[in-house]
Amino acid sequence: MAKVFYDKVGDREKVYAAADMWREKCVINDGSLLFDDTSVWTLENLQVLKKRFNDNPQYENKTTFDKKFELQLKGSTDAIYQLAMEVIYVYYLFPYYKTISYKTKLSKLKDIASWNNIYYVDKHPLLNALELGIGATGTYYNTAKFEELSFVIQFSINMKQRTNDERRAIIQDPWKLKEMIVQTKEIIGKNVQMQHIFAHLLAPDYFECMASSGHKKMIVEAFKNRIPSTQERDIDKRLYEIRQVLEKEEKGVVNFYHNPDLLETWNPTSSKTVVEPTPPVKEPSAGYSISKPIEIMSLGNLVFENEDILQSQIQTALNSGKHIIFTGPPGTGKSKLASDICKQIGVASKLVTATSNWTTYDTIGGYKPTQEGQLFFDPGLFLQCFKNKNDENVNEWLIIDEINRADIDKAFGPLFSVLTGDETVLPYKTQDGSQIVLKHQNKVVKDVQPSDYIVPKNWRIIGTMNTIDKSSLFEMSYAFMRRFAFIPVSVPKIITESLISRYLDAWSIQGYQYTDELRRLWEILNQYRKLGPAIVYDIAKYTIESDGDFTSAIILYVLPQFEGVSDYKIQTFIRQLNEQIGDVVAISLISDFIEDFFQIGVVDEA
Repeated sequence: MAKVFYDKVGDREKVYAAADMWREKCVINDGSLLFDDTSVWTLENLQVLKKRFNDNPQYENKTTFDKKFELQLKGSTDAIYQLAMEVIYVYYLFPYYKTISYKTKLSKLKDIASWNNIYYVDKHPLLNALELGIGATGTYYNTAKFEELSFVIQFSINMKQRTNDERRAIIQDPWKLKEMIVQTKEIIGKNVQMQHIFAHLLAPDYFECMASSGHKKMIVEAFKNRIPSTQERDIDKRLYEIRQVLEKEEKGVVNFYHNPDLLETWNPTSSKTVVEPTPPVKEPSAGYSISKPIEIMSLGNLVFENEDILQSQIQTALNSGKHIIFTGPPGTGKSKLASDICKQIGVASKLVTATSNWTTYDTIGGYKPTQEGQLFFDPGLFLQCFKNKNDENVNEWLIIDEINRADIDKAFGPLFSVLTGDETVLPYKTQDGSQIVLKHQNKVVKDVQPSDYIVPKNWRIIGTMNTIDKSSLFEMSYAFMRRFAFIPVSVPKIITESLISRYLDAWSIQGYQYTDELRRLWEILNQYRKLGPAIVYDIAKYTIESDGDFTSAIILYVLPQFEGVSDYKIQTFIRQLNEQIGDVVAISLISDFIEDFFQIGVVDEA
């Protein structure tokens, strides 16, 4: 049996129970998961959804998947919206919570329901099955959502074109099921992960709990000596035979991901990050040991348009050994996100703001005189991350706000070499005359000396970069940039009332009366100056306290952000503001402020 569990046997039974219910009520019959006594999964409904979704990809529409999906469903009957919700439900059933958060899954269902005011029980017991999930999917599963969902719809249509008895016969025979999955994949035309997911959800006794064809091939190659049928070519049949042999040998549960010995056999690179390594240095080593891969469980209480993709990008970058830089307009939550990640991983961190005056004295350190006039080495910001004042090894991640405000090449100096794993001898000595050396943990082959600063394997820099004024600041060299993964933390492309509601919930703002006005204002702003939700939060809080005074909120929080925007764009912004929300703002007061603040229309004297 290929069913998985994590902490105890049966801890994922809700997922498998939901899959069983979907198989019986929706695949074999025409029922529903979330809407009792309703026929949702009918051939007619599926064909309508296919025409609206699969056959209408809207590639030319350069917007988000959710907005496209909303447009594709617009004008449908309630039954099609209900079916769309349940297709999304099936899509989210497999990914475990470290891949796509439970909060994200529920919010997506809520969004679809809101598009047509579909009533559903938001405490429905089947929703609990989405909480944990059973397997990893990765970033591609999120970015290829159109193809993955198209597979769900097409597979269901293929099944519905058979009689009820034929459907049941296919489901009960794993290899007939595999044939149906292959046929569906050929229609979709892409190697989607859903083909592996469906096989496991519908027949978990025969198909492995994995979404990666690459991993399946690696396992078959590693254990091919366990395959009795040497002529068998079907990869899932070969995996099934391997499992039968291993279960007899292991005399227990076989899990190719969770069993360290099995993982070491088919994927030794991965297993080295899972199994606790023997530290290559002597005590004290606790400050820079690694116990397991970095896992990003959520993005705190922040709200982002593509949370699942962002979460996966952060986790993948950190686990691949990269430092990261969050890029985006002001107010998108970059600094708070960096701090939340450190708290979630359980590492200590310090937050500093870069300045143009930084030199290696600030970052690496230098000589400093004592009161007696003696010189001693005073470690800078970076070295303080590796050793505390008691000379104990530590692992303190460094969060650098506005990283491009520093002259990187001048300020980072010797750290460049260490970030690539090289040992660097600093031009400084301790009071006993020992040379101070920066070493990466990978290169430590003997006892650590008191004058050594060890950079832990899993030490990271998390930087933030404001993209609005980056052109006016220091440029980063390619040597620096290639050591970092640049992850965009952007402003939502499409501002909807449901998105505004999610932000208000995250900010614990209840009963807000100006949701539509706030949405319209943010939409206008983003056409002229990309501004993140932090500024929208300021506007929301101010309008609560001032009984809807959007005029003052714009003057106080928005207009100062227009520094650097051309006079023409500012004037166009005012006209659009007047046209679209002139009913809630006093344009004359805003115009007066702009004329005074930006000196628009005033000719400077020579």
